[in-house]
Amino acid sequence: MLDFETADLVQPGGHAVPDGLESRLSVYFLDRPAGDHGPAQRLRVLLATQASEDEPRGTIFFSPGRTEFIEKYLEAIDDLTKRGFWVVVVDPRGQGLSGRMLEDRLKSYVETFQDYADDLGWVCDTLAPQCPKPFIAMGHSMGGTIVLQAALSGVLSPSAVICSAPMLGLVDIDSGLMRGGIRALSALGLSRRSLPFQKQRSGLPVAFADNKLTSDKDRYKRWATFFQDTPRLRVGEPTFGWISAALSSMGFINRNAAQLGIPGLMVAAGGDQIVDPASVEMFAIKAGCDFHVVPGAKHELFLERDGMRNEFLGVIDRFLEEQAL
Repeated sequence: MLDFETADLVQPGGHAVPDGLESRLSVYFLDRPAGDHGPAQRLRVLLATQASEDEPRGTIFFSPGRTEFIEKYLEAIDDLTKRGFWVVVVDPRGQGLSGRMLEDRLKSYVETFQDYADDLGWVCDTLAPQCPKPFIAMGHSMGGTIVLQAALSGVLSPSAVICSAPMLGLVDIDSGLMRGGIRALSALGLSRRSLPFQKQRSGLPVAFADNKLTSDKDRYKRWATFFQDTPRLRVGEPTFGWISAALSSMGFINRNAAQLGIPGLMVAAGGDQIVDPASVEMFAIKAGCDFHVVPGAKHELFLERDGMRNEFLGVIDRFLEEQAL
């Protein structure tokens, strides 16, 4: 146990933590002091140790996607700790049980993605004395953008980065006119207003048949239960400000891809309707990263059916072995 305030682990509907994992994990609130990033920020953080009694292989610092939270990744955390790693997962500001950014808790908003990146770097610095090296940064979707922003801006110095469907090009925002319009509306005072015409309303999940995340019905149902049963976890549709910040971050990352300078693995989902797989491949080429696409997979590779999910985990295993990590 570390000397931080303990935080809740949410288990709606009696969902159990994977066998053997519960005794190896702790959940904390870390209070980041006020500074250039804005007011003081409360972040919920999970720390899980390796499954075996062998020496740990290192620590994976994981950043989830938009609307996401620690509990969504318990199965993945179990997989990674069984591979010998410690895992740290941070609820991004404005999500999960971390502090919300606006009075309306449902609004998905951030001033700049550098705030997300700085939060992740601060958590890494805070926990570094307790965590075994090497450090590996891993993120899904928005979380992939965050870890790349953190690495490229110098607030995080991992030995490698691994990204699942990193948000580097959005399918629904594929024209300069649309991007310019969103930025203009945000600058004109609509930054805290939610985008219209979004299927997901009030932070509740859409029906499985309409989802763009996974073809695995059981994993989708477990994920959806968290939002259905636990209102404090809910996050609504993105605001104009969030989209504008995301576009700025994607531009920064894509322009500076060649400066990454560390081993990286970028994995795209072949059937992704949210992130353009071609944008992931293009970044990987510019950054000199390994690239793999899982054919037919939807956006959430960690929640996909076993065959596609196992292919994804196998690619991670090979990358880590090749990098001697």
